[in-house]
Amino acid sequence: MIQFVKPLVPNRLRMAYNNDVVRFYSTLGGTPAYSDVTIYPGVTVRLYPDPNGRFYFNFRPYISTFINTANFEDTTETNLTAEDPDSFVYSAMNNVATQRNVTFAINMGDAGTDTASYTLTWLAAAQQIGSYTEYNINNLLVLSPAMPDAANTWYLKYWEGYPFDFSVFSNVTGMEVTNTTNLVSASLNVVGYGDRVFLSDGRTDETLEDFLPLAKGYNTLKLLRENDSPEDAKFIQLEKAAPCEGVYLKWRNAQGGYSYWLFENTYAVDRNAKSLGELNRDFENPENSFGNTTQVGREVQDTLKIVAELLTPPQRDIVQNLLESPKVYLFTGKPYSRSDYRSWIEVSVKTTSARIKNPRESLTNFAFDIELPVRYTVSL
Repeated sequence: MIQFVKPLVPNRLRMAYNNDVVRFYSTLGGTPAYSDVTIYPGVTVRLYPDPNGRFYFNFRPYISTFINTANFEDTTETNLTAEDPDSFVYSAMNNVATQRNVTFAINMGDAGTDTASYTLTWLAAAQQIGSYTEYNINNLLVLSPAMPDAANTWYLKYWEGYPFDFSVFSNVTGMEVTNTTNLVSASLNVVGYGDRVFLSDGRTDETLEDFLPLAKGYNTLKLLRENDSPEDAKFIQLEKAAPCEGVYLKWRNAQGGYSYWLFENTYAVDRNAKSLGELNRDFENPENSFGNTTQVGREVQDTLKIVAELLTPPQRDIVQNLLESPKVYLFTGKPYSRSDYRSWIEVSVKTTSARIKNPRESLTNFAFDIELPVRYTVSL
């Protein structure tokens, strides 16, 4: 029988971007020759024992590859229709979670082969040392930073006229959302293991509010699945903000979903240019020459300098995650207009440091430099 030094819990929701180490051995008599760990479908890894006959395996380098099949690109096509609530829910399992059958087999020579199989689930997320929370696959989770000291409550901010969604993890289908502010409910057909619930694609005449009205300001949304008890409910403190101009960003967060923020309209734009080189053209007499060299062209790139001011702790927890994100998008569409994934361009965060907490201030200010794609220029 295969024994694990620390129990392998099949119902645990594992983090794909944290170390996920198992140490195991066989209780069969004899000396182990090797062990094959097979992750279906995908890969078989052969391991060799330490002097005590034990094996060490870390899932992280394999699962992080399997779970990110499209470089976290957001190509979700939405078709929101107020008459069809299910049109506001889109499966995102391929980029949010993966469930794999895993077999451990230890070759014990003449004693035969010892095997054990499990079905394990990973979320495309990471947690930090010192603030690690263990989740079960039966938990309903909102894939965004949880509010401080509130494991079942999340804060989100939605600007009217801009596209917005939030992601949830659930291992069952179906979810009822109740706005406790006005007691209006709606049933949403989440299919499980990663779903995105869209509030809006930018339009105001086809939004989630057509069947789940939101008040200006704070709304408390209660999320409850059909067979859950009231104690299992999860809550979203959703702040609906008035529309305004600014720089709107979307990024992949550390919890496995997408975060959004509208930065102040006081942004600046810097343009940097550098030479692509020059060619020697010193082949003529001075009276027939335009110069000794000719320029090949210029490489030009713009940088947005954006700020987010006076953020509360829940707002700070959302925005600070921008520094860690592997995928950041800038909204290039028009507010109050229908948008799709082509309304965003990929940008990079040039800022390398930020003060995320000031002991003398309860509110936080952030300043980021956002590097736009290199501009196309005419060159030789």
